[in-house]
Amino acid sequence: MEIDFFERRKIRIEELKDFKIEAKVFDERTLFCIYKLMKRGLIKSVESKIKEGKESVILSGLGKEGWIAIKVYRTYHCDFRNMWKYLIADPRFFNVKKRRRQVVINWVRREFKNLKIAFEAGINCPKPFGIYENVLVMSFIGKDGKAAPRMVDLEDANWNKLYELTVNEMKKLTRAKLVHADLSAFNILVLNETPYLIDFSQAVTFDHPLAFEFLKRDVENINKFFKKKGVKVNELLFEDLTK
Repeated sequence: MEIDFFERRKIRIEELKDFKIEAKVFDERTLFCIYKLMKRGLIKSVESKIKEGKESVILSGLGKEGWIAIKVYRTYHCDFRNMWKYLIADPRFFNVKKRRRQVVINWVRREFKNLKIAFEAGINCPKPFGIYENVLVMSFIGKDGKAAPRMVDLEDANWNKLYELTVNEMKKLTRAKLVHADLSAFNILVLNETPYLIDFSQAVTFDHPLAFEFLKRDVENINKFFKKKGVKVNELLFEDLTK
């Protein structure tokens, strides 16, 4: 039944089958989740794979107003125990039961909530459109279906300017009382010389007991990267962010 629905909307089913074998994420339940998001009008088509990671696969697609990013979290091949440890330490999700699918679903809810806080605070990040269980739909950072490069993959750039702009995004985050908790050049896309922060699944609010430890780690990661690029970094950035 799902296949007929997808075919009517010209989804590349053969590619989805390849993803199922390759990424082990497109089980029947996940296809059903995509079906539900299509019924909502959030997804019109699934186009291609952008990135495959340990916990998720990022796909490009088309939505109401153009290109979208579709993040599909693995439900069977993931470290759900580690996810659960992060969740129960988060005051927003402390009562999550230690069941694989429930942990993953709440992990996706967590990223959606974090993205919403960040986007509404004016941070350069994907705009969250909606979720259904282990599937998250958000705005696409790139052009004409081609994703913007990660900062770590750039061969050349105005590194001084990028550092200044990245620090500015970090300041916006702290004003929103949110810590990315996994910030590095791997989780920043650069489009038109502008940094966009991505991957907010581990982000925490200031009331998390380890929030400032995570912030300190984020600062160290960013300063270390830019130092290697010859940028004179702010050694007191953590202190400035926490004033």
